[in-house]
Amino acid sequence: MEITIKTIETIKPLLPTPDEHKSYQLCLFDQLQAVTYLPIVLFYPSTEGFPEPSFISAQLKKSLSETLAIFYPVAGRRKDHSFITCNDEGALYLEANVNHSMVEFLTPPKIEHLNKLLPCEPNKLHQDGESLPQVLVQVNTFTCGGIAIGTCNLHILLDGCSGSLFQATWAAICRGSREGMPPPDFCSASSFFPPVNHLSLPHHIAQSNEDSDIQKKCTTRRFVFDAESINTLRSEAKDDGDDESSKSPTRYEALAAFIWKHMTLACKVESGDVTRPALAIHIVDMRRRMGEPFSRYTIGNILWPVMVFSETIHAETNIKHLVDIAREKFGKLTRELFLRVKNDPSILGSNECVDLPQGIETRNPIPFVLTSWCGLNLAELDFGWGKPLWVGVRGGDQETLPNVAVIMETDEGMEAWLTMEIQHIAMLEKDVEFLKFALPNPIVSNT
Repeated sequence: MEITIKTIETIKPLLPTPDEHKSYQLCLFDQLQAVTYLPIVLFYPSTEGFPEPSFISAQLKKSLSETLAIFYPVAGRRKDHSFITCNDEGALYLEANVNHSMVEFLTPPKIEHLNKLLPCEPNKLHQDGESLPQVLVQVNTFTCGGIAIGTCNLHILLDGCSGSLFQATWAAICRGSREGMPPPDFCSASSFFPPVNHLSLPHHIAQSNEDSDIQKKCTTRRFVFDAESINTLRSEAKDDGDDESSKSPTRYEALAAFIWKHMTLACKVESGDVTRPALAIHIVDMRRRMGEPFSRYTIGNILWPVMVFSETIHAETNIKHLVDIAREKFGKLTRELFLRVKNDPSILGSNECVDLPQGIETRNPIPFVLTSWCGLNLAELDFGWGKPLWVGVRGGDQETLPNVAVIMETDEGMEAWLTMEIQHIAMLEKDVEFLKFALPNPIVSNT
């Protein structure tokens, strides 16, 4: 597949940022984020009445300019680890042609080529984030006239929730229905969790992420779990007791435990070290757990890593056990804990927050990062020509962070985008129990 870049330009805010907003203060949790981009690709097929590519591009650029005026820090550049200079440098905007029709690309989805539809290589670590655009966009036109909008959001400011709000606002402005949409909240995060000087990752987190700090040759696979598979996993993970703890696990709890088990087995089988422990790092949105002043409109990385340690995971491990130990850790994630961090950020490195066994750094556990993009409503993003046919994340074989699972909702049930070292993903694809539940990259319907 060939992609030809036609144009590259910078889209600046429609209005200059007022002097009183020229400096934007990051929050404590923004400071903890790796300098990397979160990707998303939205596919819009050419149907009856679909606009011409030139009209689409003009509308996208005009509405992006208006959106950047509202999300003024997104048009700026990071000054240091505590501030963004809101200097209106803007977002990078690329236009490209694809020498395939959308049906050819999506039947089945060409995951190995998905990164070509993005404006930069996603999930790579950057050493210096001070000159990087906060947002990059690539609008890809297929031979059939359909388009794919690939966006990369810099993780320094935008987490999944913040990024989806930016996208939703951009889409609303583009289709002419911005009215009634609440403005983004730029104040609560840095007011409640102000940045601190000379912040480094807490000791336990730095140690547990030692492997993840090294980019490795990785590949991404997409697996779909239909409603029947999800219900079976939830049933297997449910306790037969009558107390509160026996309530049926959520779809995420059951699927995340199942994925953690089999990603661990794949790494162990390939390496030959069956005794190595495992560490699941669940990235949790704190907004609902915090309550006021936070809401879905709060901008920033309002994220918390819930760390779940398992001494032993093997083929006979019941996912109910993995759900139970994860629930115990999630249960400790309370507003009271966040308030203690607000009053004393230094406890981030303490066992009060991390809650891992002593000496874990000497055990070299296999780290896995799991995150849910359910509820971000990415499949609802309508720029004026309908909702996307399909939403992609990333693909290809590149140097990136290994052992990451992104879980999303689909019409079929749920899907998981798993990024692992190539030899590990090959072992996962031979896992008979895993493939009993997972449909490897099925054909996208209605193309």
